[in-house]
Amino acid sequence: MSDPSETSDKQMEVQRHGTMYLLSSAGITAVGFLATMFYAHWVGAGILGQYFLFLSCYNLVSLFTDMGIGMAGVQRMCGGTDPDAYFTASISMRMGIFGILTVIFVLFHNISVFQKFFGDLNSTGLFWLLILTLGIGTFQSSISMALGPSNRLGLAAASSFLDNIARIIIQVVSVFLGFQVYGLIGGLIAGLLVEIIIFSRYIDYHLKKFQWSHVKNIFSFSTWIFLSTVCTVLFDNLNPLIIAIFLPVSEVGIFGVCWTFSIFALFVSTAICNTLFVKVSRWHASGETNAIVLALSRATTYSLIFSLPILAGGFFISKDLLYYLYGASFAAGATVLIVIIGARVIQSILQLYTYFLLATNHARIAFTSSITGTFVNIILSIILIPKIGLIGAAIGSLANVFISFIICLYYIHGFIPLIIETTPILHILEATAGMACVLELILLLPISKSAVITILLVIAGAVIYFSILIIMDEQIRADAVRTLKIKWLQ
Repeated sequence: MSDPSETSDKQMEVQRHGTMYLLSSAGITAVGFLATMFYAHWVGAGILGQYFLFLSCYNLVSLFTDMGIGMAGVQRMCGGTDPDAYFTASISMRMGIFGILTVIFVLFHNISVFQKFFGDLNSTGLFWLLILTLGIGTFQSSISMALGPSNRLGLAAASSFLDNIARIIIQVVSVFLGFQVYGLIGGLIAGLLVEIIIFSRYIDYHLKKFQWSHVKNIFSFSTWIFLSTVCTVLFDNLNPLIIAIFLPVSEVGIFGVCWTFSIFALFVSTAICNTLFVKVSRWHASGETNAIVLALSRATTYSLIFSLPILAGGFFISKDLLYYLYGASFAAGATVLIVIIGARVIQSILQLYTYFLLATNHARIAFTSSITGTFVNIILSIILIPKIGLIGAAIGSLANVFISFIICLYYIHGFIPLIIETTPILHILEATAGMACVLELILLLPISKSAVITILLVIAGAVIYFSILIIMDEQIRADAVRTLKIKWLQ
């Protein structure tokens, strides 16, 4: 049996790193939220649509510079055998793939298939900026993977925050000076460079000659990670490309704002995933099943702690949020936003289970669930977007995560005992219902609507929800107290 004190130490370490990721993610999301409001009012849906298309193309092409190698490298380095060689092999493989892709782009960018995929980027001169950004991003992510096996997850969270702050500051200034979409992309590049500078000072691994066996071992695990990652990236980036085919680019901007805003529902789950992948990989390698079961149980509860109240709030003020905070042209996405947040609620648990599957060497199952949902998403989006517009894209996303979650849940029972913390989840639901009732009563009052009132409603809803939840649930209250006592400098 495991030593209780050792289990407690593991929980505190997970909580400390998870809280650092959460605070970083909350700061990034809040600042990004304000910046997107500025972009929406200053440049409008059309320019934002171009930027969202650029990001979608960047993320999709980045799939092929990664090929699952980054996460596979982390998993092999966590195994404790020859980590320097695996670190070097991962970087070499990824930069080599980027070099090959660059040659292909330079030689064949005028071919019709490239023109269709990158059509809007070619017409606006952004195609070559895409290659530059891709190269910088590939190098940044290649070296950042070393922070996890070094157990520098707090540093990773802090540097991610600095990256996003630098990006947003430069974007805001550039947009204000009139550089529009080029200023937005310039800020993205600047943020990546900030992370490279920070990471290069804190890497514990060294470049070392590697063997073909290291490459084979990485590829043996990276294949399924790549296939699973394909589905995740397609989920986040495919709909803007399909929308751009059938609808004006301004519609991409509206959908992109709704999609970006919905990230609020995911940042707790994302912080947990970023913290637990490395730790679960280690626990799996050392046979610490109890730690994995406990982490999965607690993580499932906390993945819902933000997503459910955000969904409930969306039913009441989604139109006002888009109208007053982003502009009148974005209010058309109110229903779209509610459906997308509903998809995010399911995704908050789905991404958690997917990370656990990958960390415990069940990548094939993760891929099976993801590819099925992705296939349904593509079919529904192609059918529905031309007929019912943006809501069709939102429905496709919702169907994607729902089907993937059902399949994932079915298989995960087979090898990880899934213990649902019924009482805390019921308390989350009850606190959400209490918040919703109070908001409905407030909205019945004869108050004039404005951006300030909308923000105050959001704040009021958050205060009401967390007050009810902390009063009702002893476990969550105890976790909150432990968080305040964390020794952050460990």
